[in-house]
Amino acid sequence: MDAVKDSLTQGYNTTKRALSTAPPNDAYLHWDAPGVEEIKPDEEAKAQQIADTMNKMQKHNFDKHRHAFRATHVKTQGLVKGTLTVPSGLPPHLSQGLFAHPGTYPIASRYANEPVFLQSDTEPGPRGMAMKIFNIHGERLETPGNKSLSTQDFFFNNAPMIELTDIDTCLEIMQLRERYFDSPNGLAMALKLRTDIIKQHAPGMLPNTNMISHSMYTQSAFRFGEYYGHMAMFPVLPEMKEKGGAAVSSSGSYTQISDWLFDYFRGAPAKYEVKIQLGTSPAHHPTEDASIVWDEVTAPYQTIGTVEFPVQDSFSQERRVFWEDHMVLDPWRALAAHRPLGSINRLRKVVYGRSQKKRDELNAKKSSNIQSIDEMP
Repeated sequence: MDAVKDSLTQGYNTTKRALSTAPPNDAYLHWDAPGVEEIKPDEEAKAQQIADTMNKMQKHNFDKHRHAFRATHVKTQGLVKGTLTVPSGLPPHLSQGLFAHPGTYPIASRYANEPVFLQSDTEPGPRGMAMKIFNIHGERLETPGNKSLSTQDFFFNNAPMIELTDIDTCLEIMQLRERYFDSPNGLAMALKLRTDIIKQHAPGMLPNTNMISHSMYTQSAFRFGEYYGHMAMFPVLPEMKEKGGAAVSSSGSYTQISDWLFDYFRGAPAKYEVKIQLGTSPAHHPTEDASIVWDEVTAPYQTIGTVEFPVQDSFSQERRVFWEDHMVLDPWRALAAHRPLGSINRLRKVVYGRSQKKRDELNAKKSSNIQSIDEMP
């Protein structure tokens, strides 16, 4: 049965590829080719407006909990240490950026809920994973404070697209989320009046299952050395995949997701394949509309590494407090070879720094760019 299914899928994809107007799958486009990015003159002002709005939501959370969190991905679900292994022998088009240097790199990752408030795990919604990779060297972006760093941060979510789409849509949605911060029903009604109502409700349709079973996607595009693409991580181990069968019930625990992760990591390791889709055409593989899922027929995923996490305590309170109050993660404090692309990424250049500053101010603490895995509890 599986062989028949695979044969039918292959036949369908072959026909679909033949009918597509996209360039050949291996005609990889340079990251700075015309049309890959289209920067609008008012983006800086809009990014500051988004940062202002997200700072207001941070203050709302502080007023409720007397503690400040990040502007998004507020609720920690798990914190783990592990390794990223880049294999030797990658072909030239995949041997790019940090992936041009085979070896094993220490990493630290945080599993989290995406929403801007502390959400019960009984509520479906996007789940994310942030990753900091250590011992990374090479030319770095011109971001203030970036030159002296030896880390690379990547951010993933459990959907291949992001409903925030671009800087204009993001501003509108964030203003609605702030206006109806204490009124989920009011926000739902406001979203129903939008022409992109289906897209904006898509996050609530994601499976509310054990995060260890989820594939994770960067959603937005990044430079990949000479080229540009979307990265993703896919669970490898059968024991990870089988955890996707049970969903959180409506009467389940407020902390069900973190409880499941804790139980999993207490007894088993985790392993992901790291893959990249490389773009060949802005029309088929855009950076400026991050709500478009790149077709795997015209931009197939290609393996560039593996991520592994050993058995460990995934909810150490010491580690949680350290990450939530002190860790700095920012896609713009990065290698030049992994420059964030598209307006949904360009706005992060402003928003992430403003979020960190607000969190530090309200908590009377100072965040830091740790440079060794050993600095993390």
